[in-house]
Amino acid sequence: MTIRGKRSRRRTAIQVIAAAAVNSGLPALKFCPYPGLNCYACPLASFACPMGSLQNFLSLRRFPFAIAGLLVTTGAVFGRAVCGWACPFGLFQDLLAGLGPRRKLAPSNRWAWMRYAVLVGLAVIGAFAAGSPIFCKLCPAGTLGAGIPQVILRPSLRQMIGPLYWVKIGLLAALVLVALFVKRPFCRFLCPLGAVYSPFNRVSLMRMRVDYSACTKCNACKRVCPVDLAIYEDPDSDACIRCLECTRCPAVSVAYGPTKSEYPLHTAGN
Repeated sequence: MTIRGKRSRRRTAIQVIAAAAVNSGLPALKFCPYPGLNCYACPLASFACPMGSLQNFLSLRRFPFAIAGLLVTTGAVFGRAVCGWACPFGLFQDLLAGLGPRRKLAPSNRWAWMRYAVLVGLAVIGAFAAGSPIFCKLCPAGTLGAGIPQVILRPSLRQMIGPLYWVKIGLLAALVLVALFVKRPFCRFLCPLGAVYSPFNRVSLMRMRVDYSACTKCNACKRVCPVDLAIYEDPDSDACIRCLECTRCPAVSVAYGPTKSEYPLHTAGN
């Protein structure tokens, strides 16, 4: 089966609108975290970054009740849908994928454990132990949205550039290169915010459904998926970003409500 349709363009339009809204230059809203990854230091950022805010509280040895509430509520309702529809850095990677070769590399999503290592090791333990937002110092989204623009717009900052800045530039450059050949590498393997939302895919109100009587396991869903996921293998996979590209197949749909999923897990070999 070949999946065709306009959903991809529609989703891209929504992603662009979301990115523009979160970078609309309204500083009065900066006390409020945005559920997607967008650096607080971006010149036009209107909201705080949830990962930056989380690390800031942890570095001060305080529990981030408001941030935790935002992340849990968002995850419980939408799962990882924010990653697929409202994250500016996700949009950036989608655009890079469009610039690369049509046939992409498809590394296994089994490497997704690395994003949990980044979340726990850098964003949580690192910030708490060092008293500093360690992940923010390396975050490629921050480098793209804040590190580079701030140096361009504020020449006085250039004299403060040190080795860490060039490490950040190197990490971003490496990610850009990989993203030309692998769809959404940061989201799949390194994003700590994605790691926060991932477990909610199995309990969120927004769920994916597969009609196994109609599914032929032709892998058309996997070919259009931004994270190379065959949705019939596990509709509630923590890799799924709820982009709904696969729902262009008549065997796949999205459901809303606290109903228990009933489907066989990991059916690819059946």
